[in-house]
Amino acid sequence: MVTIRYNLTPEDYAAIEADRRGGLVGRILRIPAGALIGGMGLILTWQAIFFFPWSHSARNLALAGMGLVFLWIGLGLPGSKWLSLKFSDPYAVCEVQVFEGKLVSFVGGKTQQFRWFPWRGFKENDKFFLLRAFDANFAIPKRAVTPAQEKELRELVRPESVLPKADGGDAIECSFYLTQDEMNEASTPQGWFQRWLRTRYGRLCARAICGSGALWILWFLWFPLHSAKPWAEFRNEPGVAAGLLAYALFMFFVAAGCPGLKSLNRLDLQRRIRLSNLAVEMARGTKTSIYPWKRFFSYHETQNLFLLRTQITVRFWTIPKRALRSGDEEKLRALLDRKMPAQ
Repeated sequence: MVTIRYNLTPEDYAAIEADRRGGLVGRILRIPAGALIGGMGLILTWQAIFFFPWSHSARNLALAGMGLVFLWIGLGLPGSKWLSLKFSDPYAVCEVQVFEGKLVSFVGGKTQQFRWFPWRGFKENDKFFLLRAFDANFAIPKRAVTPAQEKELRELVRPESVLPKADGGDAIECSFYLTQDEMNEASTPQGWFQRWLRTRYGRLCARAICGSGALWILWFLWFPLHSAKPWAEFRNEPGVAAGLLAYALFMFFVAAGCPGLKSLNRLDLQRRIRLSNLAVEMARGTKTSIYPWKRFFSYHETQNLFLLRTQITVRFWTIPKRALRSGDEEKLRALLDRKMPAQ
Protein backbone atom coordinates (compact mmCIF):
# COMPACT_ATOMS: atom_id res chain seq x y z
CA MET A 1 0.00 0.00 0.00
CA VAL A 2 1.18 3.53 -0.82
CA THR A 3 -0.34 6.59 0.87
CA ILE A 4 0.11 9.95 -0.91
CA ARG A 5 -1.16 13.35 0.25
CA TYR A 6 -1.31 16.22 -2.22
CA ASN A 7 -3.27 19.24 -3.36
CA LEU A 8 -3.55 20.70 -6.85
CA THR A 9 -2.79 24.30 -7.75
CA PRO A 10 -4.25 26.42 -10.60
CA GLU A 11 -1.05 25.72 -12.55
CA ASP A 12 -1.63 21.97 -12.10
CA TYR A 13 -5.19 22.27 -13.42
CA ALA A 14 -3.92 24.22 -16.44
CA ALA A 15 -1.39 21.46 -17.18
CA ILE A 16 -4.05 18.76 -16.78
CA GLU A 17 -6.40 20.63 -19.12
CA ALA A 18 -3.65 21.01 -21.71
CA ASP A 19 -2.90 17.28 -21.50
CA ARG A 20 -6.62 16.46 -21.81
CA ARG A 21 -7.01 18.55 -24.95
CA GLY A 22 -4.15 16.66 -26.58
CA GLY A 23 -1.97 17.86 -29.41
CA LEU A 24 -2.75 19.77 -32.59
CA VAL A 25 -4.57 16.85 -34.23
CA GLY A 26 -6.80 16.34 -31.19
CA ARG A 27 -7.73 20.01 -31.07
CA ILE A 28 -8.54 20.05 -34.79
CA LEU A 29 -10.80 16.98 -34.44
CA ARG A 30 -12.51 18.47 -31.39
CA ILE A 31 -13.83 21.43 -33.43
CA PRO A 32 -16.07 19.44 -35.87
CA ALA A 33 -17.09 17.05 -33.06
CA GLY A 34 -18.23 19.97 -30.90
CA ALA A 35 -20.01 21.55 -33.86
CA LEU A 36 -21.84 18.28 -34.58
CA ILE A 37 -22.98 17.79 -30.97
CA GLY A 38 -23.97 21.45 -30.62
CA GLY A 39 -25.88 21.35 -33.92
CA MET A 40 -27.79 18.27 -32.78
CA GLY A 41 -28.71 20.05 -29.57
CA LEU A 42 -29.83 23.16 -31.45
CA ILE A 43 -32.02 21.14 -33.82
CA LEU A 44 -33.53 19.11 -30.99
CA THR A 45 -34.35 22.25 -29.01
CA TRP A 46 -35.92 23.96 -32.06
CA GLN A 47 -38.08 20.92 -32.81
CA ALA A 48 -39.22 20.63 -29.20
CA ILE A 49 -40.29 24.30 -29.08
CA PHE A 50 -41.63 25.01 -32.57
CA PHE A 51 -42.26 21.71 -34.37
CA PHE A 52 -43.79 19.17 -31.95
CA PRO A 53 -47.32 19.94 -30.66
CA TRP A 54 -47.53 21.11 -27.08
CA SER A 55 -50.33 18.71 -26.19
CA HIS A 56 -47.70 16.74 -24.24
CA SER A 57 -45.78 19.58 -22.62
CA ALA A 58 -43.71 17.30 -20.37
CA ARG A 59 -42.30 15.53 -23.42
CA ASN A 60 -41.44 18.82 -25.13
CA LEU A 61 -39.72 20.17 -22.04
CA ALA A 62 -37.69 16.98 -21.68
CA LEU A 63 -36.57 17.12 -25.33
CA ALA A 64 -35.73 20.83 -25.04
CA GLY A 65 -33.68 20.15 -21.91
CA MET A 66 -31.80 17.35 -23.67
CA GLY A 67 -31.10 19.64 -26.60
CA LEU A 68 -29.75 22.36 -24.30
CA VAL A 69 -27.43 19.84 -22.66
CA PHE A 70 -26.09 18.78 -26.09
CA LEU A 71 -25.60 22.44 -27.01
CA TRP A 72 -23.73 23.06 -23.74
CA ILE A 73 -21.43 20.10 -24.43
CA GLY A 74 -20.82 21.23 -27.99
CA LEU A 75 -19.76 24.69 -26.79
CA GLY A 76 -17.13 23.16 -24.52
CA LEU A 77 -19.02 23.08 -21.19
CA PRO A 78 -18.91 26.82 -20.45
CA GLY A 79 -19.34 27.57 -16.77
CA SER A 80 -18.32 24.09 -15.58
CA LYS A 81 -15.23 25.48 -13.86
CA TRP A 82 -17.38 28.01 -12.00
CA LEU A 83 -19.75 25.22 -10.93
CA SER A 84 -16.88 23.09 -9.63
CA LEU A 85 -15.62 26.03 -7.58
CA LYS A 86 -19.15 26.69 -6.30
CA PHE A 87 -19.98 23.19 -5.12
CA SER A 88 -16.54 21.78 -4.22
CA ASP A 89 -13.03 22.84 -3.30
CA PRO A 90 -10.72 21.73 -6.13
CA TYR A 91 -7.68 22.89 -4.16
CA ALA A 92 -8.46 20.84 -1.04
CA VAL A 93 -5.90 18.39 0.31
CA CYS A 94 -6.49 14.87 -1.00
CA GLU A 95 -5.12 11.64 0.39
CA VAL A 96 -4.98 8.60 -1.88
CA GLN A 97 -4.17 5.09 -0.73
CA VAL A 98 -3.02 2.86 -3.59
CA PHE A 99 -3.54 -0.88 -3.17
CA GLU A 100 -3.23 -3.81 -5.55
CA GLY A 101 -6.52 -3.55 -7.42
CA LYS A 102 -8.16 -0.60 -5.63
CA LEU A 103 -7.82 3.07 -4.76
CA VAL A 104 -9.11 4.75 -1.60
CA SER A 105 -9.46 8.55 -1.51
CA PHE A 106 -10.04 10.88 1.45
CA VAL A 107 -11.21 14.37 0.48
CA GLY A 108 -13.04 16.81 2.73
CA GLY A 109 -13.97 14.14 5.27
CA LYS A 110 -15.44 11.87 2.59
CA THR A 111 -14.01 8.41 1.88
CA GLN A 112 -14.47 6.60 -1.43
CA GLN A 113 -13.16 3.32 -2.82
CA PHE A 114 -12.59 2.56 -6.50
CA ARG A 115 -11.64 -0.59 -8.34
CA TRP A 116 -8.36 -0.17 -10.18
CA PHE A 117 -6.31 -2.27 -12.58
CA PRO A 118 -2.66 -1.07 -12.37
CA TRP A 119 -1.64 -2.38 -15.78
CA ARG A 120 -4.44 -0.39 -17.47
CA GLY A 121 -5.04 2.50 -15.11
CA PHE A 122 -1.55 3.93 -14.69
CA LYS A 123 0.09 6.61 -16.79
CA GLU A 124 2.70 9.27 -16.16
CA ASN A 125 4.09 12.35 -17.83
CA ASP A 126 6.65 14.95 -16.86
CA LYS A 127 4.54 16.40 -14.01
CA PHE A 128 1.97 13.83 -12.90
CA PHE A 129 1.23 10.23 -12.05
CA LEU A 130 -2.23 9.59 -13.57
CA LEU A 131 -4.32 6.89 -11.90
CA ARG A 132 -7.49 6.02 -13.81
CA ALA A 133 -10.19 3.93 -12.10
CA PHE A 134 -13.58 2.97 -13.53
CA ASP A 135 -15.39 6.04 -12.20
CA ALA A 136 -12.62 8.36 -10.99
CA ASN A 137 -9.30 9.80 -12.15
CA PHE A 138 -6.47 11.06 -9.95
CA ALA A 139 -3.65 13.32 -11.13
CA ILE A 140 -0.93 13.14 -8.48
CA PRO A 141 1.82 15.77 -8.86
CA LYS A 142 5.28 14.23 -8.84
CA ARG A 143 6.42 17.01 -6.49
CA ALA A 144 4.16 15.44 -3.80
CA VAL A 145 5.67 11.96 -4.14
CA THR A 146 8.84 11.01 -2.27
CA PRO A 147 11.44 8.68 -3.88
CA ALA A 148 10.36 5.85 -1.53
CA GLN A 149 6.69 6.32 -2.45
CA GLU A 150 7.55 6.42 -6.15
CA LYS A 151 9.45 3.13 -5.81
CA GLU A 152 6.55 1.46 -4.01
CA LEU A 153 4.08 2.81 -6.59
CA ARG A 154 6.12 1.43 -9.47
CA GLU A 155 6.35 -1.94 -7.71
CA LEU A 156 2.56 -2.01 -7.44
CA VAL A 157 2.18 -1.18 -11.13
CA ARG A 158 4.86 -3.68 -12.23
CA PRO A 159 4.58 -6.50 -9.69
CA GLU A 160 6.84 -8.82 -11.70
CA SER A 161 9.81 -7.01 -10.19
CA VAL A 162 8.89 -8.34 -6.73
CA LEU A 163 7.41 -11.73 -7.60
CA PRO A 164 10.51 -13.82 -6.76
CA LYS A 165 10.04 -13.11 -3.05
CA ALA A 166 6.27 -13.62 -3.21
CA ASP A 167 5.68 -17.03 -1.74
CA GLY A 168 8.34 -19.17 -0.25
CA GLY A 169 7.66 -19.94 3.40
CA ASP A 170 5.76 -16.73 4.05
CA ALA A 171 2.35 -18.14 3.11
CA ILE A 172 -0.26 -18.31 5.88
CA GLU A 173 -2.31 -21.49 6.06
CA CYS A 174 -5.18 -22.54 8.30
CA SER A 175 -7.84 -25.22 8.45
CA PHE A 176 -11.08 -25.03 10.44
CA TYR A 177 -14.79 -25.70 10.77
CA LEU A 178 -16.95 -22.60 11.10
CA THR A 179 -19.54 -22.40 13.86
CA GLN A 180 -22.93 -20.70 13.78
CA ASP A 181 -21.78 -18.16 16.38
CA GLU A 182 -18.90 -17.17 14.11
CA MET A 183 -21.25 -16.82 11.16
CA ASN A 184 -23.50 -14.57 13.24
CA GLU A 185 -20.51 -12.44 14.26
CA ALA A 186 -19.34 -12.19 10.64
CA SER A 187 -22.76 -11.02 9.45
CA THR A 188 -23.16 -8.39 12.18
CA PRO A 189 -24.22 -5.20 10.32
CA GLN A 190 -22.27 -1.96 10.65
CA GLY A 191 -24.96 0.71 10.06
CA TRP A 192 -27.61 1.67 12.59
CA PHE A 193 -30.48 0.74 10.28
CA GLN A 194 -29.05 -2.74 9.61
CA ARG A 195 -28.48 -3.22 13.34
CA TRP A 196 -32.08 -2.22 13.99
CA LEU A 197 -33.29 -4.79 11.46
CA ARG A 198 -31.52 -7.47 13.49
CA THR A 199 -33.57 -6.64 16.57
CA ARG A 200 -36.87 -8.34 17.37
CA TYR A 201 -39.01 -5.35 16.42
CA GLY A 202 -36.95 -4.74 13.27
CA ARG A 203 -37.48 -8.32 12.10
CA LEU A 204 -41.20 -8.15 12.83
CA CYS A 205 -41.52 -4.87 10.95
CA ALA A 206 -39.59 -6.17 7.94
CA ARG A 207 -41.64 -9.35 7.80
CA ALA A 208 -44.88 -7.38 8.04
CA ILE A 209 -43.85 -5.10 5.19
CA CYS A 210 -42.79 -8.00 2.96
CA GLY A 211 -45.95 -9.96 3.70
CA SER A 212 -48.18 -6.94 3.05
CA GLY A 213 -46.33 -6.22 -0.19
CA ALA A 214 -46.79 -9.79 -1.39
CA LEU A 215 -50.53 -9.68 -0.61
CA TRP A 216 -50.85 -6.36 -2.46
CA ILE A 217 -49.13 -7.80 -5.56
CA LEU A 218 -51.48 -10.81 -5.55
CA TRP A 219 -54.49 -8.50 -5.22
CA PHE A 220 -53.13 -6.34 -8.03
CA LEU A 221 -52.82 -9.41 -10.31
CA TRP A 222 -56.30 -10.65 -9.40
CA PHE A 223 -58.10 -7.28 -9.65
CA PRO A 224 -57.74 -6.67 -13.46
CA LEU A 225 -59.52 -9.94 -14.18
CA HIS A 226 -62.69 -8.43 -12.73
CA SER A 227 -62.37 -4.84 -13.87
CA ALA A 228 -63.07 -3.01 -17.10
CA LYS A 229 -60.50 -0.34 -16.26
CA PRO A 230 -57.29 0.12 -18.31
CA TRP A 231 -55.39 -2.00 -15.75
CA ALA A 232 -57.05 -5.04 -17.35
CA GLU A 233 -54.45 -4.90 -20.12
CA PHE A 234 -52.18 -6.90 -17.81
CA ARG A 235 -54.16 -9.96 -18.87
CA ASN A 236 -52.42 -9.62 -22.23
CA GLU A 237 -48.94 -9.48 -20.64
CA PRO A 238 -48.28 -12.96 -19.19
CA GLY A 239 -44.56 -12.21 -18.77
CA VAL A 240 -45.28 -9.24 -16.48
CA ALA A 241 -47.81 -11.24 -14.48
CA ALA A 242 -45.37 -14.17 -14.07
CA GLY A 243 -42.61 -11.81 -12.93
CA LEU A 244 -44.86 -10.14 -10.36
CA LEU A 245 -46.06 -13.52 -9.11
CA ALA A 246 -42.46 -14.73 -8.68
CA TYR A 247 -41.62 -11.53 -6.80
CA ALA A 248 -44.64 -12.00 -4.53
CA LEU A 249 -43.52 -15.56 -3.73
CA PHE A 250 -40.04 -14.26 -2.90
CA MET A 251 -41.51 -11.67 -0.54
CA PHE A 252 -43.56 -14.43 1.13
CA PHE A 253 -40.29 -16.37 1.56
CA VAL A 254 -38.67 -13.34 3.23
CA ALA A 255 -41.73 -12.74 5.40
CA ALA A 256 -41.51 -16.35 6.59
CA GLY A 257 -37.93 -15.77 7.78
CA CYS A 258 -36.09 -17.34 4.81
CA PRO A 259 -36.48 -20.96 5.97
CA GLY A 260 -33.60 -23.24 5.00
CA LEU A 261 -31.25 -20.40 4.08
CA LYS A 262 -28.76 -21.11 6.88
CA SER A 263 -28.23 -24.64 5.60
CA LEU A 264 -26.46 -23.16 2.54
CA ASN A 265 -23.54 -22.14 4.77
CA ARG A 266 -22.48 -25.82 4.98
CA LEU A 267 -20.94 -25.63 8.43
CA ASP A 268 -20.31 -29.39 8.24
CA LEU A 269 -17.56 -28.92 5.64
CA GLN A 270 -13.95 -28.26 6.56
CA ARG A 271 -12.49 -25.03 5.19
CA ARG A 272 -8.83 -24.56 4.26
CA ILE A 273 -7.35 -21.17 3.36
CA ARG A 274 -3.85 -20.35 2.17
CA LEU A 275 -2.83 -16.70 1.75
CA SER A 276 0.36 -15.67 -0.02
CA ASN A 277 1.66 -12.50 -1.62
CA LEU A 278 0.29 -13.66 -4.98
CA ALA A 279 -3.20 -14.99 -4.32
CA VAL A 280 -5.67 -16.52 -1.89
CA GLU A 281 -6.40 -20.25 -2.16
CA MET A 282 -9.66 -21.36 -0.56
CA ALA A 283 -11.03 -24.88 -0.22
CA ARG A 284 -14.37 -26.00 1.16
CA GLY A 285 -14.79 -29.75 1.22
CA THR A 286 -13.44 -31.06 -2.08
CA LYS A 287 -13.85 -27.77 -3.96
CA THR A 288 -10.76 -25.55 -4.27
CA SER A 289 -10.62 -22.05 -5.75
CA ILE A 290 -7.78 -19.58 -6.24
CA TYR A 291 -8.51 -15.84 -6.26
CA PRO A 292 -6.11 -12.96 -7.06
CA TRP A 293 -5.97 -10.18 -4.52
CA LYS A 294 -7.72 -7.76 -6.88
CA ARG A 295 -10.88 -9.86 -6.37
CA PHE A 296 -11.14 -8.58 -2.78
CA PHE A 297 -12.40 -5.12 -1.95
CA SER A 298 -11.58 -4.64 1.74
CA TYR A 299 -11.14 -6.50 5.00
CA HIS A 300 -12.68 -6.14 8.44
CA GLU A 301 -11.36 -7.40 11.76
CA THR A 302 -13.60 -8.32 14.69
CA GLN A 303 -12.73 -9.67 18.09
CA ASN A 304 -12.53 -13.25 16.83
CA LEU A 305 -12.46 -13.06 13.02
CA PHE A 306 -10.83 -11.65 9.90
CA LEU A 307 -13.40 -10.97 7.15
CA LEU A 308 -12.31 -10.63 3.51
CA ARG A 309 -14.97 -8.82 1.50
CA THR A 310 -15.33 -9.19 -2.27
CA GLN A 311 -16.73 -6.74 -4.84
CA ILE A 312 -20.13 -8.33 -4.14
CA THR A 313 -20.93 -6.74 -0.80
CA VAL A 314 -23.07 -9.62 0.45
CA ARG A 315 -20.21 -12.11 0.02
CA PHE A 316 -17.25 -12.43 2.36
CA TRP A 317 -14.68 -14.99 3.49
CA THR A 318 -14.26 -15.70 7.18
CA ILE A 319 -10.98 -16.60 8.91
CA PRO A 320 -11.29 -17.38 12.63
CA LYS A 321 -8.36 -16.20 14.70
CA ARG A 322 -8.49 -19.48 16.65
CA ALA A 323 -7.42 -21.34 13.48
CA LEU A 324 -4.19 -19.34 13.05
CA ARG A 325 -0.87 -20.58 14.31
CA SER A 326 1.16 -18.62 16.83
CA GLY A 327 2.48 -15.44 15.20
CA ASP A 328 0.30 -15.79 12.09
CA GLU A 329 -2.27 -13.29 13.33
CA GLU A 330 0.22 -10.40 13.14
CA LYS A 331 1.56 -11.65 9.79
CA LEU A 332 -1.97 -11.87 8.37
CA ARG A 333 -2.86 -8.39 9.60
CA ALA A 334 0.28 -6.95 7.97
CA LEU A 335 -0.42 -8.83 4.71
CA LEU A 336 -4.01 -7.59 4.57
CA ASP A 337 -2.89 -4.01 5.28
CA ARG A 338 -0.59 -4.20 2.25
CA LYS A 339 -3.19 -5.69 -0.06
CA MET A 340 -6.46 -3.89 0.73
CA PRO A 341 -8.00 -1.17 2.89
CA ALA A 342 -9.43 -1.93 6.29
CA GLN A 343 -13.14 -1.30 6.71
